[in-house]
Amino acid sequence: MLHTDAFAKMVRERCSGANWVTKDGKITGPEGYLPATLGNLLRQWRQAAGLSQLDLALDLGTSTRHLSFLESGKARPSEAMLNAIMLGLDVPSSEHNTLRLASGFKPLPDINPKAPQERGQVRRIIEQVKVANASVPLLVKDQIWDVIDANDLARNVFRGLLGRDIFAASPFINVLELVFASDLLRPKLINWEEIADATVRHVRYETGLASENPAFRAVLERVSTMPGFASRWTSIATGSAGGLATRYIFDLPDGQRAYDSILTSLGAPYESLLSGVRFDTFHPVATSVKY
Repeated sequence: MLHTDAFAKMVRERCSGANWVTKDGKITGPEGYLPATLGNLLRQWRQAAGLSQLDLALDLGTSTRHLSFLESGKARPSEAMLNAIMLGLDVPSSEHNTLRLASGFKPLPDINPKAPQERGQVRRIIEQVKVANASVPLLVKDQIWDVIDANDLARNVFRGLLGRDIFAASPFINVLELVFASDLLRPKLINWEEIADATVRHVRYETGLASENPAFRAVLERVSTMPGFASRWTSIATGSAGGLATRYIFDLPDGQRAYDSILTSLGAPYESLLSGVRFDTFHPVATSVKY
Protein backbone atom coordinates (compact mmCIF):
# COMPACT_ATOMS: atom_id res chain seq x y z
CA MET A 1 0.00 0.00 0.00
CA LEU A 2 1.18 3.50 -0.84
CA HIS A 3 0.55 6.62 1.24
CA THR A 4 1.52 9.89 -0.39
CA ASP A 5 3.51 12.52 1.46
CA ALA A 6 0.66 14.93 0.75
CA PHE A 7 -1.85 12.75 2.60
CA ALA A 8 0.42 12.27 5.61
CA LYS A 9 1.03 16.03 5.62
CA MET A 10 -2.72 16.63 5.53
CA VAL A 11 -3.27 14.50 8.61
CA ARG A 12 -0.36 16.10 10.48
CA GLU A 13 -1.49 19.65 9.74
CA ARG A 14 -4.59 19.23 11.85
CA CYS A 15 -2.31 19.99 14.85
CA SER A 16 -1.29 23.44 13.64
CA GLY A 17 -4.59 25.32 13.73
CA ALA A 18 -8.37 25.13 13.47
CA ASN A 19 -8.17 22.38 10.86
CA TRP A 20 -10.98 19.91 10.24
CA VAL A 21 -10.99 16.98 7.83
CA THR A 22 -13.61 16.88 5.05
CA LYS A 23 -14.95 13.70 3.56
CA ASP A 24 -12.82 14.16 0.44
CA GLY A 25 -9.61 14.51 2.45
CA LYS A 26 -9.28 18.29 2.39
CA ILE A 27 -8.39 20.50 5.33
CA THR A 28 -10.64 23.45 6.05
CA GLY A 29 -12.50 25.31 8.82
CA PRO A 30 -15.12 23.87 11.16
CA GLU A 31 -18.41 24.81 9.49
CA GLY A 32 -20.05 21.80 7.89
CA TYR A 33 -17.06 19.48 8.22
CA LEU A 34 -16.09 16.54 10.35
CA PRO A 35 -13.73 17.17 13.29
CA ALA A 36 -10.46 15.21 13.22
CA THR A 37 -11.51 12.68 15.84
CA LEU A 38 -10.05 9.19 16.04
CA GLY A 39 -12.91 7.74 13.98
CA ASN A 40 -12.50 10.24 11.17
CA LEU A 41 -8.72 9.78 11.14
CA LEU A 42 -9.09 6.00 10.95
CA ARG A 43 -11.56 6.37 8.10
CA GLN A 44 -9.19 8.68 6.21
CA TRP A 45 -6.30 6.22 6.53
CA ARG A 46 -8.51 3.26 5.51
CA GLN A 47 -9.78 5.08 2.44
CA ALA A 48 -6.25 6.14 1.54
CA ALA A 49 -5.27 2.46 1.65
CA GLY A 50 -8.12 1.65 -0.76
CA LEU A 51 -9.78 -0.76 1.68
CA SER A 52 -13.43 -1.20 2.59
CA GLN A 53 -14.42 -1.92 6.17
CA LEU A 54 -15.01 -5.53 5.13
CA ASP A 55 -11.52 -5.78 3.57
CA LEU A 56 -9.87 -4.44 6.71
CA ALA A 57 -12.02 -6.58 9.00
CA LEU A 58 -10.99 -9.71 7.11
CA ASP A 59 -7.31 -8.71 7.30
CA LEU A 60 -7.56 -8.13 11.05
CA GLY A 61 -9.79 -11.06 11.88
CA THR A 62 -12.42 -8.81 13.42
CA SER A 63 -15.97 -7.78 12.53
CA THR A 64 -17.11 -4.95 10.29
CA ARG A 65 -19.48 -3.95 13.09
CA HIS A 66 -16.53 -3.35 15.43
CA LEU A 67 -14.69 -1.28 12.81
CA SER A 68 -17.86 0.67 12.15
CA PHE A 69 -18.17 1.42 15.87
CA LEU A 70 -14.57 2.63 15.98
CA GLU A 71 -15.01 4.93 13.00
CA SER A 72 -18.32 6.31 14.29
CA GLY A 73 -16.91 6.96 17.77
CA LYS A 74 -19.22 4.47 19.48
CA ALA A 75 -16.25 2.41 20.68
CA ARG A 76 -12.59 2.93 21.47
CA PRO A 77 -9.94 0.42 20.37
CA SER A 78 -7.72 -1.49 22.73
CA GLU A 79 -4.03 -0.74 22.36
CA ALA A 80 -3.50 -4.09 20.63
CA MET A 81 -6.33 -3.40 18.18
CA LEU A 82 -5.03 0.09 17.43
CA ASN A 83 -1.57 -1.33 16.70
CA ALA A 84 -3.09 -3.97 14.41
CA ILE A 85 -5.10 -1.33 12.53
CA MET A 86 -2.07 0.91 12.05
CA LEU A 87 -0.07 -2.07 10.76
CA GLY A 88 -2.91 -3.19 8.49
CA LEU A 89 -3.31 0.31 7.02
CA ASP A 90 0.45 0.83 6.67
CA VAL A 91 0.22 4.03 8.72
CA PRO A 92 3.71 5.64 8.82
CA SER A 93 5.42 5.30 12.20
CA SER A 94 5.66 9.10 12.34
CA GLU A 95 1.85 9.19 12.59
CA HIS A 96 1.43 6.48 15.24
CA ASN A 97 1.44 8.86 18.20
CA THR A 98 -1.24 10.98 16.52
CA LEU A 99 -3.59 8.00 16.56
CA ARG A 100 -2.46 6.93 20.04
CA LEU A 101 -3.30 10.39 21.40
CA ALA A 102 -6.68 10.40 19.67
CA SER A 103 -7.35 6.99 21.25
CA GLY A 104 -6.40 8.20 24.73
CA PHE A 105 -3.11 6.29 24.91
CA LYS A 106 0.19 7.72 26.03
CA PRO A 107 2.49 8.55 23.08
CA LEU A 108 5.57 6.38 22.71
CA PRO A 109 9.03 7.96 22.71
CA ASP A 110 10.85 8.26 19.40
CA ILE A 111 13.44 5.55 18.77
CA ASN A 112 15.70 8.39 17.64
CA PRO A 113 14.55 11.33 19.78
CA LYS A 114 14.57 14.65 18.00
CA ALA A 115 15.65 17.95 19.49
CA PRO A 116 12.71 20.20 20.47
CA GLN A 117 13.29 22.48 17.45
CA GLU A 118 12.82 19.51 15.11
CA ARG A 119 9.44 18.50 16.47
CA GLY A 120 6.03 19.87 15.53
CA GLN A 121 5.04 23.40 16.36
CA VAL A 122 2.79 22.52 19.30
CA ARG A 123 5.33 20.14 20.87
CA ARG A 124 7.99 22.79 20.46
CA ILE A 125 5.87 25.32 22.34
CA ILE A 126 5.12 22.81 25.10
CA GLU A 127 8.83 22.11 25.60
CA GLN A 128 9.60 25.84 25.69
CA VAL A 129 6.87 26.50 28.26
CA LYS A 130 8.12 23.62 30.42
CA VAL A 131 11.63 25.06 30.40
CA ALA A 132 10.38 28.58 31.16
CA ASN A 133 8.37 27.28 34.14
CA ALA A 134 10.90 24.81 35.53
CA SER A 135 10.76 26.56 38.92
CA VAL A 136 7.06 25.77 39.52
CA PRO A 137 4.96 22.63 39.03
CA LEU A 138 3.34 22.62 35.57
CA LEU A 139 0.72 20.36 34.01
CA VAL A 140 -0.11 20.31 30.28
CA LYS A 141 -3.75 19.60 29.45
CA ASP A 142 -5.34 18.99 26.06
CA GLN A 143 -8.72 20.13 24.74
CA ILE A 144 -10.65 17.43 26.60
CA TRP A 145 -8.70 18.12 29.82
CA ASP A 146 -6.52 15.03 29.78
CA VAL A 147 -3.14 15.66 31.44
CA ILE A 148 -0.81 14.92 28.51
CA ASP A 149 2.46 16.10 30.05
CA ALA A 150 4.00 17.42 33.29
CA ASN A 151 7.34 18.91 34.21
CA ASP A 152 9.65 17.17 36.68
CA LEU A 153 8.64 19.40 39.59
CA ALA A 154 4.94 18.64 39.07
CA ARG A 155 5.67 14.91 38.96
CA ASN A 156 7.58 15.18 42.23
CA VAL A 157 4.83 17.20 43.95
CA PHE A 158 2.03 14.85 42.89
CA ARG A 159 4.15 11.78 43.68
CA GLY A 160 4.62 13.19 47.17
CA LEU A 161 0.87 13.72 47.52
CA LEU A 162 -0.28 10.39 46.11
CA GLY A 163 2.68 8.06 46.50
CA ARG A 164 2.97 7.27 42.78
CA ASP A 165 3.53 8.90 39.40
CA ILE A 166 -0.04 9.18 38.14
CA PHE A 167 1.10 10.89 34.93
CA ALA A 168 2.96 7.80 33.75
CA ALA A 169 -0.31 5.92 33.29
CA SER A 170 -1.91 5.02 29.95
CA PRO A 171 -4.46 6.21 28.93
CA PHE A 172 -4.01 9.74 30.22
CA ILE A 173 -5.64 10.75 33.47
CA ASN A 174 -8.31 13.40 33.06
CA VAL A 175 -8.62 16.48 35.29
CA LEU A 176 -12.17 15.48 36.26
CA GLU A 177 -10.89 12.11 37.47
CA LEU A 178 -7.99 13.80 39.25
CA VAL A 179 -10.41 15.89 41.30
CA PHE A 180 -13.43 13.61 41.77
CA ALA A 181 -11.86 10.14 42.20
CA SER A 182 -11.78 9.07 45.83
CA ASP A 183 -8.18 7.79 45.65
CA LEU A 184 -6.55 10.85 44.05
CA LEU A 185 -6.63 14.52 45.16
CA ARG A 186 -10.02 14.47 46.84
CA PRO A 187 -8.98 13.23 50.30
CA LYS A 188 -5.94 15.52 50.26
CA LEU A 189 -7.80 18.77 49.63
CA ILE A 190 -9.12 20.82 52.54
CA ASN A 191 -11.14 22.98 50.14
CA TRP A 192 -12.31 20.16 47.88
CA GLU A 193 -15.82 21.60 47.38
CA GLU A 194 -14.35 24.82 46.05
CA ILE A 195 -11.93 22.99 43.76
CA ALA A 196 -14.69 20.70 42.45
CA ASP A 197 -16.88 23.70 41.58
CA ALA A 198 -14.02 25.51 39.85
CA THR A 199 -12.93 22.42 37.89
CA VAL A 200 -16.40 21.69 36.52
CA ARG A 201 -16.90 25.36 35.66
CA HIS A 202 -13.63 25.50 33.72
CA VAL A 203 -14.18 22.21 31.90
CA ARG A 204 -17.75 23.01 30.88
CA TYR A 205 -16.89 26.54 29.77
CA GLU A 206 -13.69 25.76 27.85
CA THR A 207 -14.22 22.31 26.33
CA GLY A 208 -16.47 23.71 23.58
CA LEU A 209 -17.09 21.49 20.55
CA ALA A 210 -14.57 18.98 21.87
CA SER A 211 -17.33 17.92 24.29
CA GLU A 212 -18.62 15.72 21.45
CA ASN A 213 -15.27 13.92 21.23
CA PRO A 214 -15.90 10.21 21.97
CA ALA A 215 -12.89 10.16 24.30
CA PHE A 216 -14.39 13.01 26.34
CA ARG A 217 -17.79 11.32 26.44
CA ALA A 218 -16.01 8.26 27.82
CA VAL A 219 -14.45 10.43 30.55
CA LEU A 220 -17.89 11.76 31.51
CA GLU A 221 -19.19 8.21 31.69
CA ARG A 222 -16.36 7.19 34.02
CA VAL A 223 -16.81 10.12 36.41
CA SER A 224 -20.63 10.17 36.29
CA THR A 225 -20.91 7.87 39.31
CA MET A 226 -18.27 9.67 41.40
CA PRO A 227 -19.87 11.49 44.36
CA GLY A 228 -20.54 15.16 43.74
CA PHE A 229 -19.95 15.17 40.00
CA ALA A 230 -23.37 14.70 38.37
CA SER A 231 -25.09 17.41 40.41
CA ARG A 232 -22.35 19.93 39.60
CA TRP A 233 -22.21 19.04 35.91
CA THR A 234 -25.93 19.68 35.47
CA SER A 235 -26.23 22.74 37.70
CA ILE A 236 -23.10 24.91 37.37
CA ALA A 237 -23.56 27.73 34.86
CA THR A 238 -21.29 27.71 31.80
CA GLY A 239 -21.33 31.43 31.06
CA SER A 240 -17.97 32.08 32.71
CA ALA A 241 -14.91 30.09 33.64
CA GLY A 242 -14.57 32.05 36.86
CA GLY A 243 -11.40 33.61 38.24
CA LEU A 244 -7.96 33.37 36.71
CA ALA A 245 -6.47 31.57 39.71
CA THR A 246 -7.71 28.70 41.86
CA ARG A 247 -6.17 28.01 45.27
CA TYR A 248 -5.52 24.38 46.16
CA ILE A 249 -5.09 23.79 49.90
CA PHE A 250 -3.65 20.40 50.79
CA ASP A 251 -3.76 18.72 54.19
CA LEU A 252 -0.44 16.94 54.63
CA PRO A 253 1.19 15.17 57.60
CA ASP A 254 3.53 18.13 58.10
CA GLY A 255 0.75 20.74 57.87
CA GLN A 256 -1.15 22.61 55.22
CA ARG A 257 0.37 23.50 51.87
CA ALA A 258 -1.26 25.82 49.34
CA TYR A 259 -0.75 26.50 45.64
CA ASP A 260 -2.39 29.05 43.38
CA SER A 261 -3.22 27.36 40.08
CA ILE A 262 -3.10 29.63 37.02
CA LEU A 263 -4.37 28.38 33.64
CA THR A 264 -3.17 29.72 30.30
CA SER A 265 -4.32 28.38 26.93
CA LEU A 266 -2.84 27.75 23.50
CA GLY A 267 -5.37 27.85 20.69
CA ALA A 268 -9.14 27.42 20.92
CA PRO A 269 -11.15 24.53 22.39
CA TYR A 270 -12.69 23.58 19.01
CA GLU A 271 -9.34 23.15 17.28
CA SER A 272 -8.16 19.67 16.48
CA LEU A 273 -6.21 17.27 18.66
CA LEU A 274 -3.33 19.20 20.25
CA SER A 275 -4.68 22.70 19.75
CA GLY A 276 -6.53 24.08 22.73
CA VAL A 277 -3.58 23.08 24.94
CA ARG A 278 -3.68 24.48 28.49
CA PHE A 279 -0.75 25.10 30.79
CA ASP A 280 -1.58 24.88 34.50
CA THR A 281 1.13 26.30 36.75
CA PHE A 282 1.01 25.84 40.54
CA HIS A 283 2.54 28.71 42.49
CA PRO A 284 3.33 28.04 46.19
CA VAL A 285 1.60 30.42 48.60
CA ALA A 286 4.38 31.81 50.78
CA THR A 287 2.29 32.90 53.74
CA SER A 288 0.59 30.53 56.17
CA VAL A 289 -2.87 29.52 55.01
CA LYS A 290 -5.99 29.85 57.11
CA TYR A 291 -9.12 28.12 55.90
